[in-house]
Amino acid sequence: MSKKKNKKKNIAPKKKKKNLKSLIAWLSVLLVIVLIVGISYIVYYNTSLQTTDFANTNWKSVTAYNDSNKKVSINKIYNNYYDNYQGSMELKGDGTFTFWMNVGDPNDGTHNGSYTYDRDRQILNATFGNGEKAKFKIVRNEDNTIDHIEAPYDGYTVWFYKN
Repeated sequence: MSKKKNKKKNIAPKKKKKNLKSLIAWLSVLLVIVLIVGISYIVYYNTSLQTTDFANTNWKSVTAYNDSNKKVSINKIYNNYYDNYQGSMELKGDGTFTFWMNVGDPNDGTHNGSYTYDRDRQILNATFGNGEKAKFKIVRNEDNTIDHIEAPYDGYTVWFYKN
């Protein structure tokens, strides 16, 4: 009789080990799932935040730099004597934009087109209605908000700030 009792005692710890191994395996799988969901949420949140912080916004040109990286007056770029003149840019949420850089009637100098966002390089790849292409650089602050957007224009780099 004592032999039978010993056999039963030996069997019981093996079941506990199997249950423990099974529990560890399930917890590992659950932990991996939680990590994947968490990382996906963080990536989605950061991606949507960076995309929407410039979509549906209006921008005005405030300053510009020449090819030698020297600051120049906005009125020099536009070839006019209006000290307060500012161009404008509207970035729409549907991936289109309106870009106005000429003095006078907005219908005279308005350019329309579409853009795609290169998140890794912080570039808006712009394609104007006439097929011309340009790269608008997004410059961010330390807190990841946009400081300004740099757009090429007639040999200059024009800095646009949020209106």
